Amino acid sequence: MIPINIELLVIGGGPAGSFLSSEVNLSSVMLVDKKKINYGPVVCGEMMPKAELLMDYLPGELMGMIEYTLHKSIKRSIIVNHIKTLRILIRVKGTVVDLGSINFPAYIVNKGLMISSIIDDAANRGVRVNFSSTVTGCIRHGDGFKCKVIDNNGEHYVETQLVAGADGYPSVAMELTGSPRFNPMDTAVATSQRATGWGGDEEEAVVVVDPNLAPGGYAWVFPRGDGTSNVGLGIRGYDAWLRGINPVKLHYEFLKSLNLKPTQRSVLLKTIPVGELGKRIEANGVYLLGDAAGTVVSTNGAGINTAMVSGLLLAKALKGGLSYGVEMNKVLGSFLRDVKRLRELADPILESEDALGRLISIMPRETVKWIIKEAMLASVNPMLRIGARLLTGLIKVRGRI
Repeated sequence: MIPINIELLVIGGGPAGSFLSSEVNLSSVMLVDKKKINYGPVVCGEMMPKAELLMDYLPGELMGMIEYTLHKSIKRSIIVNHIKTLRILIRVKGTVVDLGSINFPAYIVNKGLMISSIIDDAANRGVRVNFSSTVTGCIRHGDGFKCKVIDNNGEHYVETQLVAGADGYPSVAMELTGSPRFNPMDTAVATSQRATGWGGDEEEAVVVVDPNLAPGGYAWVFPRGDGTSNVGLGIRGYDAWLRGINPVKLHYEFLKSLNLKPTQRSVLLKTIPVGELGKRIEANGVYLLGDAAGTVVSTNGAGINTAMVSGLLLAKALKGGLSYGVEMNKVLGSFLRDVKRLRELADPILESEDALGRLISIMPRETVKWIIKEAMLASVNPMLRIGARLLTGLIKVRGRI
């Protein structure tokens, strides 16, 4: 078969790849994704905070780009529910501490439909879209790259000048950039499933902090407004891979504890980065986007809009002859590093039931709720980090008494 020759091959049609494809200004672009044309199922809580919630927390340039991605992606047809509040529960040794609710305006979206809509926009702009297609590897070839693609018609090759790896973590394009894998403590394994039986407020999302249930992360229930909820949890990659903790087993324990009944046969799993931008996200015509680049916000696991921002930044870099890596570090790099520092301070508490118990015993609940709220909103407030350092030290001292 004669190879297909193009300017840009986008591997992966999720938020990063689809948004790049809809924004890039090149004459020949191909988007390849292993999912089918209806783009599902997805491993995601499908909750996207509204701009009004993020306005006071994100740096100005990043906030402007987030607003742009929301404007381009949020359509009435993809919104399934409006969330007004977020309830925070802490569970220690079987005892549930209800910290109450915080204001949290957000959308619950049909992520698959949202991505399909963005891909349709890209296709209307002339992007060639290949679903049910898997890129198994790329090599440098002449002045560009040769990538092997397997689809319903068999095996063929795409020759391209540029490669954008937006296929999650780890990406098949990572080897071309020379980017190292993330530290297991800087990754999380997330579960996702739809379930019925939630008896709470349909306009209130719920998160559960419990080191035994979700070590290094949290569990969630996000109501969809139709009697079903998106349910899942995230545990740190270190706990899953090195300690041998099974996230699927924990997921079913979580469902059982709330008397929830799954409506999907299987539990979906995904590895996501929860650190900072990768060491090398750009190298001689190869670019890493979204999860592959490490754009997930480490204190809350949010990654849809930051992934779209990476696609927007690459489109702008290619159009303006800019360095994608420099632009990414300017807009996202320092923000994600600051958020990671806060996450690292919280790690001892998120990983230890005893430490979490001491936190509840020595600190007013309103203060604990404020800290979790700030973390959920990816606050980079320096006073929060100072307070977290003092608190961690106090908890360690109390633990030795």
